[in-house]
Amino acid sequence: MERYRNYSDYLKKKYGEKVYKIPVSLPVTCPNRDGTLSSKACIFCGSIGADYETKAVGMDITSQLNRSMAHVGPKYKAKKFIAYFLNFTNTYARPADFRRWVEEAMAHPAVVGVDVSTRPDCIHERYLDILKDCASRYGKDVTLELGLQSSNVHTLSVLNRCHTLAEYIDGALRIGRYGFGQCTHVIADLPWDDRMDVVETAKIISVLPVTEVKLHSLYIVKGTALADMYEKGEVKLLSMEEYMERAILFLAYLRKDIVVQRIVGRASGTNTLSVNGGSPWWEVKDRIDRLMEERNVTQGCLCDYLDGKAVRHLIEEP
Repeated sequence: MERYRNYSDYLKKKYGEKVYKIPVSLPVTCPNRDGTLSSKACIFCGSIGADYETKAVGMDITSQLNRSMAHVGPKYKAKKFIAYFLNFTNTYARPADFRRWVEEAMAHPAVVGVDVSTRPDCIHERYLDILKDCASRYGKDVTLELGLQSSNVHTLSVLNRCHTLAEYIDGALRIGRYGFGQCTHVIADLPWDDRMDVVETAKIISVLPVTEVKLHSLYIVKGTALADMYEKGEVKLLSMEEYMERAILFLAYLRKDIVVQRIVGRASGTNTLSVNGGSPWWEVKDRIDRLMEERNVTQGCLCDYLDGKAVRHLIEEP
């Protein structure tokens, strides 16, 4: 029995075959880094937006796609791919540059869609219009990925996100009006959050036109403000047992139709001080799957709070 909507199964059903997501590095930064909002970055974000960026310096998008396809295509028996604009904030660019990047990715014959990772406060209709136009002309799908991490505004301040819940809601609603897919990123075991915060995050995501989620634990990248806090003993990570409990709780309150891209994250061990409590990601995933089965928990089993819960007994009266 499937306990939650699995991303790979969703893609296979949608496109009729295996589809693999390929990271693409763009020459962008972030308003949290260049002084627009802050010069300190989010406390968990490393000096590069993603490990992949170091392998793609100076490469155009087509070359990045071709290199990755040649490697992962035969390995995973995939012939269709999603171009994933991954590092930093990918709508934080001049509109003309953004259009050129989107068009180059969509023009690739093996690409079925483009995923754009960005911030809630970098969703502007100028970029959404570009994506809509390109999607229409090339016949490709679009998904935007927003890093929320937590619905607790106090936690967002500690993380130095430089946006609040309001910006996330605004961005999600704007994306929804264009009919694009949208994925929300959540860190389930932030030390400044409790389980009530995790439940509320699942609820807020569920009442918005969100189509996918990514869930992972808090891991510590070397050279970050969080790493400094961790080494000084100023922050203590929660146990992986607590992470698993929160992940299961999150899924129980999450709307049933939302696709779960992941329930545990991955990170390079050479660039981190702590990842998933030292456990391999697949082991954590298997343990979550087993716990959900043992407890008979399924995605959305506690999602009973929509559509006027308190008034239903009056409507159902004869």
